[in-house]
Amino acid sequence: MIIWPLCGFLVLTLMGGMGHAAEEGSGDRAKEAPRTVEPKKKQDTETKAENNGKHATEKPASEEKPKPPDEKAKDEKAKDEKAKDEKAKDEKAKDEKAKTEEKAKTEEAKPEEPAKKPVTSLNLAIKLALMADPQLFPLDIEVEMEKTKAILSGSVPTEEDKAKVTEIASKVDGVEGVVNKLTVTPALKDKLAKKQDESIAHVVRDRLSRSETLKAVGFDVKSENGIVYLTGKTRFQVIALEAAEAARQVPGVRAVDTAGVQLVAKD
Repeated sequence: MIIWPLCGFLVLTLMGGMGHAAEEGSGDRAKEAPRTVEPKKKQDTETKAENNGKHATEKPASEEKPKPPDEKAKDEKAKDEKAKDEKAKDEKAKDEKAKTEEKAKTEEAKPEEPAKKPVTSLNLAIKLALMADPQLFPLDIEVEMEKTKAILSGSVPTEEDKAKVTEIASKVDGVEGVVNKLTVTPALKDKLAKKQDESIAHVVRDRLSRSETLKAVGFDVKSENGIVYLTGKTRFQVIALEAAEAARQVPGVRAVDTAGVQLVAKD
């Protein structure tokens, strides 16, 4: 009988100890909880604020509007054109480079041509020298060459002219000798003067024919030793002056004589 009360006491004692231990454990956890929970809450708060900031700056993918088909096609077309332009530029640069290299090769391979010398002859040089002299200019003088020796033939009015021809021909560079076969013909001077007068008269007539007024008058024109003689009829003296001015412009004319021009009254 004594055993049952003792057992009951032991059981109560054990239960009381377990309860006390549980209370102490609860107390310890209560004391430590602020140290573990509070930092976690702070960390969660900071993480949440960070995430909110990111969400505020970054737009959701759903908010980005897709480009319209037309703009997309334009962008693709622009890219294609740009690529084509760049390709064309590259090809053009390659072609120009190839042409330049080919031209350089051709110029290097091509031998240098010798400079062409001027075509000259001694007989032509002598004729040009004689024509440069006013006294010999009207004369027809033939020049033949035997290597470097000049052979002259023709006619001159005086011995002075003959000697002058020899002097001029011998001074031409390359001429080493002159054979003068010219004949002196005094009448040649008059013949040359007549020929020159005929030429002067022809040119004066041509000038007068260019004016309708002077052409209507019909002046007769003659030339002797460079002096032009005008004859004809006109009512106005100014027309005679106009004809004389026209004749004066002709090379070789030494004077104009209008004494043969008659001033007549109107019929």
